[in-house]
Amino acid sequence: MKTIQKATIKRGGKYLILLRAPNAKFYPEHWDFPGGKLEENEHAHHGIEREILEETNLKVKALRAVATYDENDDEGHYHFIIYSTKIISGEIKLSHEHTAFKWATKTEILSLKIQPFITAYFEQAKLEYP
Repeated sequence: MKTIQKATIKRGGKYLILLRAPNAKFYPEHWDFPGGKLEENEHAHHGIEREILEETNLKVKALRAVATYDENDDEGHYHFIIYSTKIISGEIKLSHEHTAFKWATKTEILSLKIQPFITAYFEQAKLEYP
């Protein structure tokens, strides 16, 4: 099983979403929340904060896990954990992994080409944080 951490970053009632590059191994050209895999012996909160900094140039504080999602494919089993976060500082500058970003409402996001874990997030999360 591979654990994948993703993060919700909200501003003014909208979520930050990123468009995966056309050459991405999984879900190319799908909209995504920032995140990735933990490094060896890395604490979960540090890992999601690092991934967000690497992918978006934003410094955030991980608050708590708000949803999970499991997915299977030919390469194995993936367990997604989605965290709520709070922006500390920074301006968005994307890494090579993504080609665009936007701030979007839940309704806008659900109308886009997205990864399945995002739908699961909106079904599970209580959306209690500001």
